[in-house]
Amino acid sequence: MRLRDRSLAKSLTFVLSLGILCLIISCGKKGNPVPKNLPVPGGINDLSGEVKDGVLFLSFTMPTKNRDGSDIVDLGGFRIMKGCSSCSAALGILKEIHLDDTRGFTIQGNRFYTYDDDLAAGYQYAYRVHPVTKKGTAGDPSNVFSIQWEEPPPKPASPISVKVNDGGVELSWPQDEGYSYNVYRRDEDAYPLFPANKELLIKPFFVETGLTNGQKYLYEIRKVKEKGGVRWEGEGLKVEAIPRDLTPPPVPMGVKAEKRGGFARISWMASDGKDLAGYNVYRLVAGKAQKLTKIPVQETSYADHDIAPYRYLSYYVTSIDLSGNESEPSTESVVVLKE
Repeated sequence: MRLRDRSLAKSLTFVLSLGILCLIISCGKKGNPVPKNLPVPGGINDLSGEVKDGVLFLSFTMPTKNRDGSDIVDLGGFRIMKGCSSCSAALGILKEIHLDDTRGFTIQGNRFYTYDDDLAAGYQYAYRVHPVTKKGTAGDPSNVFSIQWEEPPPKPASPISVKVNDGGVELSWPQDEGYSYNVYRRDEDAYPLFPANKELLIKPFFVETGLTNGQKYLYEIRKVKEKGGVRWEGEGLKVEAIPRDLTPPPVPMGVKAEKRGGFARISWMASDGKDLAGYNVYRLVAGKAQKLTKIPVQETSYADHDIAPYRYLSYYVTSIDLSGNESEPSTESVVVLKE
């Protein structure tokens, strides 16, 4: 085929596809006849779509006004229409949404979300929405949202590095050129509609604070690209993290060592640590610390009976919490055992 013939064929193909899309947009199931003087829900003018977790999500602002400007008081749901220009399928009903049901949709703020997971790569799809009253009367049609479906981004590269902090988590992973990222934290038995990050992550790094120590958190990292005004997000990699307490308790104060007969008594003031497990007592011999307590003691005093070989000893005390964090050493206290 000559170049001119190929150009003509491409032009005809484009015109035919455009005509089919226009036919899809103008066709579809007509709404029920509207009785005179009955308020009709006004149209939706911000129908849009984005791909989340490899699935197309459609969304729009919940209508509040009827066609005549009065408030909507009997909104029953929505009729979601779908057509396929690439397969010459006119707009038909994808789903009937009833607001008194809880399946197939969610509402965040004043925005309605539903999804379509029956899509094939290489096909162009068009969508339109009608608000429907509780009596089944369809309102004005929305704007048309169309999308050329393709395979969403693959899962991010692994491995995921997890660093747990005191009440926080740090996640990092290998960079995939040309992609941004979203990170989702699982709530109860499902991942939320929106990511934990407020803005798209340009770098493969995520930090979250304000978490509860000892609680398990499940995260999913998803790659994102933007194309044709649509945000495409693929399936993700899952990882879990458990923040833990890394803050040591307060240093014991008022440490005092004194000789009592055949032993040395070490005492100190009680610590005000909220999760205190007890205290460790150390003595210094020739500049080297020896831990005297096998397990943390609950009391605020300790008796060291192994003092016979020494002329003098130096002691210090530390606090330890339930997570195993140990405070800095207290001020040393020296006791003279033999003159």
